[in-house]
Amino acid sequence: MQKSVIILLLSIIHSTAFAESLNISYANNTASEKLKGQQIERIVGQYELDKWWFTDEIMIDDAARSPFSHPVLTLTTSRPNNDLSGLSQLIHEQIHWFEESNKRQVENTIAELKKVYPEVPVGYPNGARSEYSSYLHLIVCLLELDALTEIVGKDKADTVISTNGKYFYKWIYQTVLSDQDKIRDILVKHKLYI
Repeated sequence: MQKSVIILLLSIIHSTAFAESLNISYANNTASEKLKGQQIERIVGQYELDKWWFTDEIMIDDAARSPFSHPVLTLTTSRPNNDLSGLSQLIHEQIHWFEESNKRQVENTIAELKKVYPEVPVGYPNGARSEYSSYLHLIVCLLELDALTEIVGKDKADTVISTNGKYFYKWIYQTVLSDQDKIRDILVKHKLYI
């Protein structure tokens, strides 16, 4: 009993310190942006995200059409009351920062993915904005799935990823779900696995 109380207290202290390092800014200072900011603070306080955390700078912009990672991790104000969806968005964009710092591994991984998937869809809703980005998102979305699995469990992670795949990156998310072992092995081989 004492050990579990100590672990809980350490977890609370860690979450509090982690949340304090977070720098959330608002593009337009609207109520919807602040509501999304509260969601991000909840998520950071609830889950241990160190392993998938690569930037503390987060912008929330209700005018943004979709989340993006660079030059500042920027989130839309969508689904501020669905924390699993918010967690998925946040982790996805954080993983782009990881990739940015591992360019050689990314290039090697994409070269091998091109052999496995010689053609990938480009453009909404099945692929990403370019062929390169579609390959890149096979990496990001597999890492997103595995991060969510570790954080919230396999069933919830599969549900979030399959729900995402109904609306955007349809082929990418479906491929990640059906070929996850194959894609994961390629990432591990090229030292691009978190």
